[in-house]
Amino acid sequence: MEFVVTDNEGLPLDATVEVESGTIILRSRGGAAGSPNARNRDYSTALRLILRRLLDQSIEIEGAWVDSSRVQQMPLGERQILFRDDLPETSEQLFTRMSRRMQAVGRLPDAGPGRGNSNKRIRIEIGARSTGDIAHAIGAIPKDRSVPRHAVRLSAEQLRKVTAEHVWQAISNILLEGPSENYGPSTDYDLLTDAGLALPPKAVFGQAASLALGRIVGPNHFSAGLGTPCFDILQKAGYRIVPKRETIDPAEELSAGDKVWTEGNVRLLTHLRRERGHGLSRAKKAEFIRKHGRLFCERCKMDPVVVFGDQYGEACIEVHHHKTAVAEMGTRHETRLDDLQCLCANCHRYVHRIMKSVAADN
Repeated sequence: MEFVVTDNEGLPLDATVEVESGTIILRSRGGAAGSPNARNRDYSTALRLILRRLLDQSIEIEGAWVDSSRVQQMPLGERQILFRDDLPETSEQLFTRMSRRMQAVGRLPDAGPGRGNSNKRIRIEIGARSTGDIAHAIGAIPKDRSVPRHAVRLSAEQLRKVTAEHVWQAISNILLEGPSENYGPSTDYDLLTDAGLALPPKAVFGQAASLALGRIVGPNHFSAGLGTPCFDILQKAGYRIVPKRETIDPAEELSAGDKVWTEGNVRLLTHLRRERGHGLSRAKKAEFIRKHGRLFCERCKMDPVVVFGDQYGEACIEVHHHKTAVAEMGTRHETRLDDLQCLCANCHRYVHRIMKSVAADN
């Protein structure tokens, strides 16, 4: 029976599988990318999901074989790409091992090293289980019942209405209230806040998109991952997206000049770390442009675009905390955009010199 594998949001991938008692057959990818005859374009994503879901449910894999018509006359042992006694610990290691072995099956003798197709038709044996049980385990739905992904997806044009201000507000909401119950924890990547806290990127973007579009945006409405508008917008808003369990010290963002300015003063260093947070800075600038139509210095009123003659002059505008004194900033101090000022670099340095003098006197 034909099924299609679904992603983590329940939307069908372009990946067809045949499911029989104890057997999963993933059809090969074919056709040039972007061409009308391309088929099973989500082959790699589907195989990763199938392997992960089998391992997560402790379903034992008895073996896997290349099953394409061109190699079916070969002995089974020569086209076996996975053995019961050599299963690695993780699904990603399993995917890599199968892909590499798949490339070698049926490869022409004169093919260069590393060459070969890793998107072939394969058969995975998992033992005596019913068709329905297998389909449920790997997240597959009958092909004739699948709804095209584009029927519920938001367009890239709609998603790009999300600004740095929306992203910052979404992060603030999640830190206070937690992510929406519609979104689960992240699986592969984390978004790091300016303070170094790890949040699920898709949950952050979903809430930001809800703010931008004025409607509830659920996980089915967009994709996340490297190269998607979701990750692109989050990164342009000033946030780092890193593989899970990777952390980055916010102090890495400080320049040599910044470190000289603080001279080991913990209060000044805390202030500067907050001030150098890219997410907060870009959110403030986005809000300021929305309100005033342009960036300018709130202290001396200098318009950098007028002074320098082009948009590159906006780099002279920096963001500064001005409402809360450094001495009053506790470790869990919450900053609002109204607590910030947009200052030109000259005024910003002048204000910092005053702060340093006051800190020295205290």
